[in-house]
Amino acid sequence: MRRVVKLLAASAWSASLVCLQAEEKPSIAALQLGAEERIEVDGRLDEAVWQRAEKGGGFRQYDPGRGTPATERTEFAIAYDRDHLYVAVWCYDSKPGGVMARSMRRDRVYTGSDFVYLFFDTFHDQRNGYVFVVNPTGAQSDGLITNNTGRNFSWDGIWMSKASITDEGWFVEMAIPFKTVSFDPDGTVWGFNMSRRIRRKNEAIRWTGWKDEIRSHNASEAGDITGLQGMRQGLGLEFSPYGVGRHESRKGASDSLVGDVGADLRYRVTPDFSATISYNTDFAETEVDQRVVNFTRFPLFFPEKRDFFLEDSGIYDFGPGIQRRSRGPTFLPYFTRRIGLSDGQIIPIQLATKLAGRLGDYDVGLTHARLEGSSGLDEQNVFAARVTKQVFSQSRVGVIATGGNPGSDLDNYVGGVDFTFRTNEFLEDKILEANLYALGNYAESAGGGHGTDYAFGGQISYPNDRWDGTLSYMEIGPEFDPALGFVRRTGVRTVSGILRRKERPGGDGWYRELARGADASVTSLTSGGLDSARFGVVPFNLEFSSTDELSLRVSHNIDRPREAFDLGEVTVPAGEYSWTKARLELETTSSRPLWGEFSVEAGQFYDGWRAQGAAQVEWNPNRHFRISGTYQYNRVDLGGGEFDAHVGSLGLNWNLTPDLGWSTLLQYDSLSREVGFNSRIRWEYRPGSTIYLVLNQSLLAEDRGLGVERSDLTLKADATFRF
Repeated sequence: MRRVVKLLAASAWSASLVCLQAEEKPSIAALQLGAEERIEVDGRLDEAVWQRAEKGGGFRQYDPGRGTPATERTEFAIAYDRDHLYVAVWCYDSKPGGVMARSMRRDRVYTGSDFVYLFFDTFHDQRNGYVFVVNPTGAQSDGLITNNTGRNFSWDGIWMSKASITDEGWFVEMAIPFKTVSFDPDGTVWGFNMSRRIRRKNEAIRWTGWKDEIRSHNASEAGDITGLQGMRQGLGLEFSPYGVGRHESRKGASDSLVGDVGADLRYRVTPDFSATISYNTDFAETEVDQRVVNFTRFPLFFPEKRDFFLEDSGIYDFGPGIQRRSRGPTFLPYFTRRIGLSDGQIIPIQLATKLAGRLGDYDVGLTHARLEGSSGLDEQNVFAARVTKQVFSQSRVGVIATGGNPGSDLDNYVGGVDFTFRTNEFLEDKILEANLYALGNYAESAGGGHGTDYAFGGQISYPNDRWDGTLSYMEIGPEFDPALGFVRRTGVRTVSGILRRKERPGGDGWYRELARGADASVTSLTSGGLDSARFGVVPFNLEFSSTDELSLRVSHNIDRPREAFDLGEVTVPAGEYSWTKARLELETTSSRPLWGEFSVEAGQFYDGWRAQGAAQVEWNPNRHFRISGTYQYNRVDLGGGEFDAHVGSLGLNWNLTPDLGWSTLLQYDSLSREVGFNSRIRWEYRPGSTIYLVLNQSLLAEDRGLGVERSDLTLKADATFRF
């Protein structure tokens, strides 16, 4: 009996220790280098600096075992001089031959690879920060975090990293220039957290904060880096010129050879607030959009991919993300693709300016662009402005305004306010978020006069691990038409909700997680009557111990279009429709060299039926090569006719090093009979300076083969100089 009591007491003490460690935030002192000390970023970690620097450790699992000790030892150290922050990471491994490193491509470090994920809260405000990720090949990924929830992983900062694999594991060395990040020059403490993924074990460990609800970039859960002082950002001036040459060929027209130059100039007005001016902005290096077929009566949404607009884009986040889903948001008051793009065609941007950053408790963003006129229009000026103020511990209140109309000479303005509340102390340790927003729109009419309309709504979310739920309401006026925004439909009221429950059995069972859930969305017309509705249930979303996933979703849909619309090769008449369908999806783990996603969906569809099969397969034979393919087949049979739709793509990536790579993408859809070809060589010959060679072609499938409709070959070189 006494032995049992001792065992119970020891168990209770261990549990209390885990809880205590989870509550206490650790800290690590950064080592300041001497005037003559240097660190060469080579991934070897053989400098004497790393031997005397304080080591951080004590990593524990957050997946699969919350708060349990990591099975492999991990340590890190931090040092700095006046210009750089240096990080060393020792990822020891008992089976170094099992370290996975299948990607050298930037921003693809997560695929089938081990990696380390570092978060820095440079203002120590427990809200915002930077993410830097490295895998065993030295490939990089990075991102910006705003208010703990906003994530912009399309941001590319200038920093250096190298990694090496040894008989002890794999090691990482990083150098982050202080010119790359914004920070408080008088601050001596930064927030910091780090996690490591051990891919072959499907194990994820973290330095601090092991609650299931949080992420490694949640600044409110981060530890501290202490002892920082004397860092500098120089004059805060950054100059990025570029030169571009392009050979253009069009069917039925003469070939042309054109060249151009431009530049971006950025100046840090304060350490955390910058002004940028871009002359003759060019986006030749931007990746092409994924080809899709629209099976709805609403416009498609394509995300922004241009770096100039992606940087600082988190400042413009409005409301709760306005119901962002996999198919895109319902609406956005500011959508940067309206600037410089029209129906997929490029409208040259003569001059663009930005002000972005923080002024005390305020986050401020202002963007202005002057566009060349299109379709007989005069030159256009457009702008967007956003200001938010930090309130409470993790909340904010803000305003937004846009002006201008890239597609018309008529005036168009939008203004709005929003409030975002967030706490991670609801019911002691849970997360609760709430949002309220309202917008007004002024638009001149083509026939004279003007119109005004509105949009408003709210959302409350409980985004936790075991239980996850959201309830939202949104209303958009019938004449709401933001020329610099995105609206899927107008004159509607939508009530929607999602509820999900997760179960994690723990241990060494055959599955890791079982999730079930339900969702509903009902949209009615502001003029009265139902417009559409969707009710769905997920009986299971099962993650196996291998991290393969299998899920089933059954949904019932109601749609009442007021006007006939085209769907593929048939026309759907106005009317009242309802249908039920089911979708089964399997996603295999990327831990294997060959992996993919497969789905089958079938059921009623308007006044007929639709069946869809889709597959996405990727093969990573080694760290240098990646071959991927997607294919989707749709069979649609409606009262007005029937048709087949095929959409497919084939991609090839080859990376000699993380800085030199070649990618090719071939896309086709049977409805347009168009083949899109994009091939791109990217060489970052020094951090922040790149050469691109890009070939874009549009080909039309004809009876006797493929005919070239358009072909562009572009060579672009840019460089970045910092002072």
